[in-house]
Amino acid sequence: MDFGSNDPVMDTVVARATPEGEGGLAVVRLSGPGAMTIARRVFLGPGFGPALATPPAPRRAVYGILHAPTDAQGDENQPLDIIDEALALPMPGPHSYTGEDTVEFFCHGGRQVAAAVVRACQEAGAVAAPPGEFTRRAFLNGRLTLDQAEAVADLIAAGSEQAARAAVAQLRGGLDAELGAVEWPLLDLLVRLEGSLEFSDDDDVAIPVTETRLTLNEAIEGLDHLLALAPAGRLLREGIHLVLAGAPNAGKSSLFNRLVGDDRALVDAEPGTTRDVVAAPVRRGGRLYVLHDTAGLRDDAGRVETMGITRARETAAGADLVLLLAEAGDGWPSLALPEVGAPPVLRVATKCDLGGATGGATGGATGGWTCAGASRGADGAAVPIATSAVTGAGLDTLWAAIEKLAETWNLDEAISLGVVLNERHRQRLLEGRDELSQLLGLYDGGADPGDEVAGTLLAATLARLGEISGRVFSEQLLDGVFRRFCVGK
Repeated sequence: MDFGSNDPVMDTVVARATPEGEGGLAVVRLSGPGAMTIARRVFLGPGFGPALATPPAPRRAVYGILHAPTDAQGDENQPLDIIDEALALPMPGPHSYTGEDTVEFFCHGGRQVAAAVVRACQEAGAVAAPPGEFTRRAFLNGRLTLDQAEAVADLIAAGSEQAARAAVAQLRGGLDAELGAVEWPLLDLLVRLEGSLEFSDDDDVAIPVTETRLTLNEAIEGLDHLLALAPAGRLLREGIHLVLAGAPNAGKSSLFNRLVGDDRALVDAEPGTTRDVVAAPVRRGGRLYVLHDTAGLRDDAGRVETMGITRARETAAGADLVLLLAEAGDGWPSLALPEVGAPPVLRVATKCDLGGATGGATGGATGGWTCAGASRGADGAAVPIATSAVTGAGLDTLWAAIEKLAETWNLDEAISLGVVLNERHRQRLLEGRDELSQLLGLYDGGADPGDEVAGTLLAATLARLGEISGRVFSEQLLDGVFRRFCVGK
């Protein structure tokens, strides 16, 4: 039995599905209505090639020879231009990743072999797959919702264990289920409103205003819950950005290197050594942190250093958490953070192994810093966390404070629910919430908008929310989503 036929309008596409570069194995994916025909022209093995005794068994790998394409008539005596010895895995649609006929070739890694296989498939009739084409077809063929397709990209790009777990949970339908809990009651309400218009003379189909208001309120609460998880989606996807800021020679670069575990930033006693932002990732407890070392903050800097200070303040304003550093006896420099939307600031005392001046920035009575790392003083006020980049003292306390703050950002809840919202999701949720709030406001104001107006507004809201899962989509929307995918996925 041969493979089933797919939509003849769709091209058969080919691309390498593994990264370029040296490696033991490379995968080339061929997908579309002509996948099997093209595979038979470039691969010789049981069930493949010009002379077919029996077709290949679906989803069972076949050992054979990859070669430059033979002619379409299948001349058995045609000499083969061999590319590689490989495995071919035939997967008939709809039971494949794309939902259409697919053949994957597993050949030796490296740049040349996989590139030659792709060229051979193109010469045999396939076209090069653009970025995200295979996942786009999986969406169009009903194998994935749009938010699940985006979770595929998130899983590939995951920079931490938590990000990968969250992407898998969303790929398994987490966001779609949470969104469905909001959409289905609204859809039921819409159907009943339309029914009341159809049978307007029947009092039995009239919907009480109190019931409509309750449904709208519950939907808004559901959207608010999802919107509260939006920051967690960004933090899981991009990492938690920590900015080290402080005056020159406050020990920023030394502490940065110690936290990163590598000499990434240049350290010198001369003030103004750091002129630009230096960033480095740190993976800890399954989370991804991105640390930023910045130029020292002072007023009497030269032109180039002033540019670095401006960039330092801009980076701090966009951080998730600022570690404001100061040495014993020194005051705290101004970060000039915005009044609205400023990140939290954690004060960190540096060089505690050196002692310090009496009092210092802590206002302590014992003189200088200690390496105890206390977070609260006797009066309950926050006390800077004392650290030493030389001895490592206080670093565990510092990390504990950072992780405690990270726990307030709903990362664990987002992971457990499989809700990794991106900016596209957030905008649709906000727009849907605003529309529902406007409709609810009409009822709360005592002016019944009528079933026709309410139904029109509800339909528009459901269409807006439907763009998240892809139940409602346009080619422009799909182009924007799949543009960030890699070739071969």
